[in-house]
Amino acid sequence: MSLLGIDIGGTKTVVAIADDSGKIIAQSRLNTPREQGPVAVLAEIERSARGLLTHHESRITSVGIGCGGPLDPERGIILTVPNLPGWENLPLADYFSKAFGAPAYLDNDVNLAALAEARKGAGVGIDHIAYFNIGTGIGGGIVIGGKLYRGCGNAGEFGHQIIVPDGPPCLCGKWGCLESLASGTSIARRASESGFVGSAEEVARAAREGDSVARRTMDETAEYLGLGVANVVNILNPRMVIMGGGVMKAADLLLDGIRRTVSDRAMTQLANDVEIVPGVLGDQAGITGAILLAIEGSMSSCDSTGESEVGIIRREG
Repeated sequence: MSLLGIDIGGTKTVVAIADDSGKIIAQSRLNTPREQGPVAVLAEIERSARGLLTHHESRITSVGIGCGGPLDPERGIILTVPNLPGWENLPLADYFSKAFGAPAYLDNDVNLAALAEARKGAGVGIDHIAYFNIGTGIGGGIVIGGKLYRGCGNAGEFGHQIIVPDGPPCLCGKWGCLESLASGTSIARRASESGFVGSAEEVARAAREGDSVARRTMDETAEYLGLGVANVVNILNPRMVIMGGGVMKAADLLLDGIRRTVSDRAMTQLANDVEIVPGVLGDQAGITGAILLAIEGSMSSCDSTGESEVGIIRREG
């Protein structure tokens, strides 16, 4: 018997099978063919999973799925995903439950990365954790007493707190969100406004090499992130804030500035309570969390073995 984990991203998707203890025994990465719509994406994910199972013959007993949102984890439905066109009101858990004849559970991908870092990564042994994922966008997750806190279903949208009123537009439709200022996309945009053309990774590389525009851009990014973290520290009073995602590959350029800003901006006692650290699981955080969700699917109360209220996605083949 095996567990199936699926971590769906706007550009890359990871599929893995694990044993009953959660140890990953095989995984594959695929480009997400998002321009082809959800039916093609899900069919490609299913093919990838079946390919893994061909080499590791076993019956799937539970499926954990991480994807962007907003979503409804109780019903296993994607409500909308800004970077996946056409993904509205999709019964995602229902699709994979029927495909593999096993219960399937859905949660926000950053929530699952937070859970993975809390249980398997930087936060092991810490009860109160806030997790930031800084990549193409910015997401967050909250783990209290070892369990995810979801609010009404979509808590932890740290990237959509307003940092600069009337600041740059954000994909969420608001203005001045943290995501519009400090995501990988936003780092590249802000650098270009000062004459540096390149990706966030190239901005970081140039900053290390002494480029003044790139260095200033990264310093500003650290301050914006620090403001966002300080707000979360003041609201949640976590023992640890874990900083993950692709942008944190530049932790050497960002962490000191983030910590300094939190020290300056958060309430003194709350700032003293918190440790701000980089994640340790890297790009394995999401798929590790998906496997954890498969193990403990009941935590999301998402039993999708029946018919979805919004219909069925027709599978190819």
